Amino acid sequence: MAIKIRTNFFPPLDKPKMYLVYIIYDKYVSWEFCVRMISTVFHKSIEDAMAITDNILNEGEGLCGAYVLEIAETKAETIENQAKEENFSVRCLVEEV
Repeated sequence: MAIKIRTNFFPPLDKPKMYLVYIIYDKYVSWEFCVRMISTVFHKSIEDAMAITDNILNEGEGLCGAYVLEIAETKAETIENQAKEENFSVRCLVEEV
């Protein structure tokens, strides 16, 4: 009996769960801080960062991106740590999609 060997066989990989990162408005955060953090930490263009900042200041929160859990948590921690250094009390929310 002949043996068939499968070539190029790759087991299916599960897609990792994605998590949304939001910045929550706290009445004391500045426009400049939000735009700077969104453009540097989330690598958004200045125009996108300004639109997200507008959502944060007018609607109370702004969606900054979707990432795997470890990256989402790291980005949220980076924002919160920088906010503490600059005496803002910004909070981030990481939410499963």
